[in-house]
Amino acid sequence: MLRYALRRVLWAIPTLLATSLVLFLVTTLAPDPATRGDGGAPVDEARRARFLDLPRLFNTDPQDVRSRVAAAVAHVASGDAWHEEGARELDRLGGAALPYVLPTLEALPPDERGRVAVALAPVAQRMGLRDAQSLSRPDAAVLFWTHFWDDRALDFTRTGVERAVQRLVEHGSDLRESDLVALDTYALPELVAAMSTTTDGVALERLTRLANHAAGRGPVLRPDASPARVRRAVADWKEWWFVHATDFVALDGPERAVAMVTETRYGKWLRRAASGELGVSAIDGEPIADKLRARAPVTLTVCALAMLASWALAVPIGALGAWWHGRRFDLASSAVLFVLYATPTFTIAEALRRTTAGHAVAGARMALAVAALAAGSLATLSRWQRAAMLDVVGQDFVRTAHAKGLPAWRVALVHALRNALMPTVTLAGMHLPVLLGGAFVVEEVFGLHGVGFETLRAIEGHDTAWLMAVILACAVAVTAGLVASDLLYGVLDPRVREELVRRQGRPAA
Repeated sequence: MLRYALRRVLWAIPTLLATSLVLFLVTTLAPDPATRGDGGAPVDEARRARFLDLPRLFNTDPQDVRSRVAAAVAHVASGDAWHEEGARELDRLGGAALPYVLPTLEALPPDERGRVAVALAPVAQRMGLRDAQSLSRPDAAVLFWTHFWDDRALDFTRTGVERAVQRLVEHGSDLRESDLVALDTYALPELVAAMSTTTDGVALERLTRLANHAAGRGPVLRPDASPARVRRAVADWKEWWFVHATDFVALDGPERAVAMVTETRYGKWLRRAASGELGVSAIDGEPIADKLRARAPVTLTVCALAMLASWALAVPIGALGAWWHGRRFDLASSAVLFVLYATPTFTIAEALRRTTAGHAVAGARMALAVAALAAGSLATLSRWQRAAMLDVVGQDFVRTAHAKGLPAWRVALVHALRNALMPTVTLAGMHLPVLLGGAFVVEEVFGLHGVGFETLRAIEGHDTAWLMAVILACAVAVTAGLVASDLLYGVLDPRVREELVRRQGRPAA
């Protein structure tokens, strides 16, 4: 049985991957919010935040800092129509571009060399090295950058930056901070990584200030910032880095091969889901993972209690209706259940809310939400249970049990009901999506701040990150429910257990 359980769990992994691919393809059909700019002009940052600048499934030419620098330098050096755009790109890439520009500066013709050196003047000013005005002459700019690289090339190494950031976190000082200012965007990977590993307020202030200075964006924390403020700020920086990391790092060797898959819209979506870092909400800036952890218990509680309540009522009602087929109980229960089945969940929820308006006590809203959600499930499950019980009652082994003189209750419970539970158990796993959808409705009606309540706010605010996270979480929950129902089926059905024992007893092929 253990091997059967492990096999079902392992099969759930490719199922989830296939489900994630389908969900991704569906979500990418949503309208592009980046076209809602002035006059319908695309907004580059909005597109990048949703990875709309990347191909869907496979990237034959993943871009990194090296390729971006090469394109920018080519425009600036040639002085073509895109030279101003190239200069702005070099300014944005900052210190991260220097290891790929300065070593090749001497290989350029004099005029082109001068144009590139002058274009780097804003970077020098941001790094606190020289005033941009003093580097406006090509010959002075070329001489400055040549000497700079001869003196500081060894500072632009990952191990050196890691040590510098670690020293800043452990024993921060203005001098160590100025050393990192001189590295500019080259230090961003280590700065953002250090934000996640320290809780010291002073260190976080220095880290966020340095990152803000280099990137020209993002929150700067104060030493006395509240835990909620720290959480939002760090999540904001991690989300920005997740989107823009390849702008400031190079992809070499195996990394470039892997990037052909990971630097795609699906690859980014899957990496975010697998890591649990689901981005930040577009509504309030809160980390999606934190919001999901805060809201999920309400929704899961409502769904779990509704399932337990509906099962506790549906199984005996359906079984008794089949056992007393055609009698008053069967007719009355069928009529009531038909009415419940035909009534939408939101109608039942609204009726319960209005009936109890002004009389609710603590916890009553949760109980009413469970009752409204269980009503629809009760009708479906009881009908399935009744049909399954009717089929079992006519079987030979039930007639044999009657012929042996066994009490009617023993025949009904031990022989008939146990076998009639199998189809209902299978249905329970498939019924979970219905419960989740109904929970979203009842949460809104009764004002419960669960996943459904937050999802409706996300729809109103076009919060795509939250919607994609909820879709994935629901897919995981439904897959887990289906696996659990399969395992329970194996526990209840002796034939399944015997088949498993027989297969496990075979010698391995």
